[in-house]
Amino acid sequence: MKFSIFTGTIFHQRVIGKNHQFKYQFFSGYYKDIYDFKLSQMSSARFSNIFSLDLRDAGSKQSIKFIDEFLHLRKYNRKKLRLDLLKKPNFAFFRAFNPVCFWYLFHEDNLIALIADVTNTFGEKQIYLIDNEGEIIDSSNTYKVSKKMYVSPFAKKSGTYEFKISHNPNRTIIKEYNDDDQLEINTVLKGSIKNVKGPKKGYFYSQIILSTLLVIARIHLHAFFIWMKGNQAFSHEGNGYVESDRKKLDN
Repeated sequence: MKFSIFTGTIFHQRVIGKNHQFKYQFFSGYYKDIYDFKLSQMSSARFSNIFSLDLRDAGSKQSIKFIDEFLHLRKYNRKKLRLDLLKKPNFAFFRAFNPVCFWYLFHEDNLIALIADVTNTFGEKQIYLIDNEGEIIDSSNTYKVSKKMYVSPFAKKSGTYEFKISHNPNRTIIKEYNDDDQLEINTVLKGSIKNVKGPKKGYFYSQIILSTLLVIARIHLHAFFIWMKGNQAFSHEGNGYVESDRKKLDN
């Protein structure tokens, strides 16, 4: 496994109801070749004296399960597969909260699947597999999956996500539609992967730590702003899963 720095921006825009948007810098860890397909096991979760990864959590286990099921139906040369992960790492005694982690599955350096591991502030998780039926993901196309979990108090549990994915350059566009097929939310994550050494490493490490500490605060701050604007709120109703597809992840 090779650890790099992902640096970029995240843009989030609510287009239904009272408009609300924000944009800020995004810093995270990027882990290349994190899974050994020959041994069917993760690489070491400890890769620095500062950061670490929890790869035994329910989201990671379920993501790997989705990948295995995806590969079982297709005849890829496993020697030519590579799995990368975009995820904020833990540091010291602080466990990072990742609203979404992205797993990138490559075959011969071509992106063939994206797995979005989504976590809401109630600690509930849902995995979404985005693929092109076994073909290379085309950055000019969009790919839709059904929304199956409560993420924001200002959107229902159900709906549709539409993904547009480019890995070189790295840009992921996610549009969220409600049950009436109305666009609710635009999200754009874009950036680049950097291999840093020397004094620059300290700067980027500090930015990862700072941006990780701010995640929860930013979520609640913008929820407050949206509420103050009078946007309609929806109850969590005891659990965040769409009832027809409620499924607790394996521990």
